[in-house]
Amino acid sequence: MALLLSKLVISKANFASQIVTCVNGEEAMKYLEKPETIEENSNAEQSLLILLDLNMPVMDGWEFLEQFSTKLQNQYTTTKIILLSSSIDPNDIKKSKDFSMVVDFLPKPLTKEMLTLISEKINA
Repeated sequence: MALLLSKLVISKANFASQIVTCVNGEEAMKYLEKPETIEENSNAEQSLLILLDLNMPVMDGWEFLEQFSTKLQNQYTTTKIILLSSSIDPNDIKKSKDFSMVVDFLPKPLTKEMLTLISEKINA
């Protein structure tokens, strides 16, 4: 449900030209590992932005970050990641700083105002 709401907020705000949703980190890794996805990203005019929920089934956000940073960061050098969580734990915020691609840590649910802040941060 939260995934659909986030997608709706992003669509209504005209925040992104393309929105890809994945239900868990494993699905996201499989999508990002596809050669056509890597090629599309390398030819894109804008950087890839990943809105990552920390609490997902199968592979959570932390596991995704570990795998992304070891397996894919070289192919997605300009990618930025925003972490989303229902509870903002200071330890999680501290841990997020270990990942250079993470640019912010925000509470759920995603709002239009948050998208404005994200846009300002990633385009600064």
